Amino acid sequence: MSRRKKINELDYNYAVARIRAIEKGLLDNSKFDRMVEAKTSDEALKVLLEAGYGHAGTEIKSVFEYEKLLKDENKKVYELLNELVPGEEIINIFLLANDYHNVKAILKAEFSGQNETSILIEPGSIPLNKLKLMIKDRNMKEMPDVMKSAIEECIDTYSRTLDPQMIDLILDKACYRHMQNISGSLDSKFLNELILAFVDLTNIKIFLRVRNLKKTWDFLQKVLVPGGTIDTKVFFENFDAPLESFVQAVKHSRYGSLLEKSMESINRTGNLTEFEKLSDNFITSFVKKARYITFGIEPLIGYLMAKETEIKNARIIMVGKINNISNDIIRERLREAYV
Repeated sequence: MSRRKKINELDYNYAVARIRAIEKGLLDNSKFDRMVEAKTSDEALKVLLEAGYGHAGTEIKSVFEYEKLLKDENKKVYELLNELVPGEEIINIFLLANDYHNVKAILKAEFSGQNETSILIEPGSIPLNKLKLMIKDRNMKEMPDVMKSAIEECIDTYSRTLDPQMIDLILDKACYRHMQNISGSLDSKFLNELILAFVDLTNIKIFLRVRNLKKTWDFLQKVLVPGGTIDTKVFFENFDAPLESFVQAVKHSRYGSLLEKSMESINRTGNLTEFEKLSDNFITSFVKKARYITFGIEPLIGYLMAKETEIKNARIIMVGKINNISNDIIRERLREAYV
C-alpha cells in the first residue's frame, strides 16, 4: 500500500492569514436579503458589483449578462488560491468538477451539432482549448486515465443508446472517482471526509434518479460511485421497495435527517430540488469547521466551498428576480451561507 503524501500545516500560514482577511468580504444573509428584497433585478445585481464581483474591467452592459459576472468571480477565486498555494493538488481536486462539466458540454454539443461555448466554465485543471482539442481529435493520451476512460465510455454508450442522460451519469461517477484517487493519495482527514460526503450524496441522488427513471438494478450498479460509506447492499435491498424503506435504512447515518426532510418534497413533486438544496447545506455545515482551524489547508477549502455556495445563491436570486419569481420562493431555494 502506497504512503499518503504528508501535508505540512505550517506551509499554509501566510495563505490562511490572507484568507481570514478576505473571507470577511463574503456575502452574509443580510446581503442576500438585500438582493432578494430588491425591487428590480438591476438593484439586486448592484449588490454583487458593490461586493467587488468579477475581474477589474468586467463589463456588464445589461442585467442579463449577470452570468458573465458570476463566471469571472469563480475564476477569480481559483486565481487567488493558485497564487497562495501554486500548483497545489488539493485545490486542483475542486477544479475537476469544472473539467467534467466541460467534457459533458463538449460531448453533448458534438452529438447534437450545437455550440457549447456559452456553458463552458473556466478555470479547469486542463486548459479549455486543450480539452476541446483532445476530445475533438480523440487524442487523449495526455489526459488522466479516469477521465479518458469515461469519455470513451460516453462515446460508445451514446452511439448505442442515443441517450444524453447517460453522459451525465457516466461522467458524474468518473469525476468523484477521480477526486477520490487524488484525495486518497493525500494525508488529510478533512479532505478525505469531505470527498466521502460528496460520494455518498452523489450515490443517494443517483439511486433516487435511477428509481424515477425506472431503470434496472444492473444499470444502477454501473453508475454508483465506489468507495462511499453507504454499503451497496443498502441500495440493492431497497431498490424496488417504497422510498420510506430506504430512508429507514440510512436513518442512523449522517444523511438520515437530510433524507427525512426531503421525503415530502420528493413524494409530492417527484424531483430532487429540495434534496439537492439540503445536500449543499450538509456540505456547508461540514466545511464550516474550517473556520475554527488555525493552521493547514482546511481554511482554504472552506473559503473555496463558501464562494461556490455564494455564487450559487447569487445565481438563484438573479434568475428569480429576472423571472419575477416571488421573494418567498427565492428564499426557499437559497443555500445556507458560510458566514
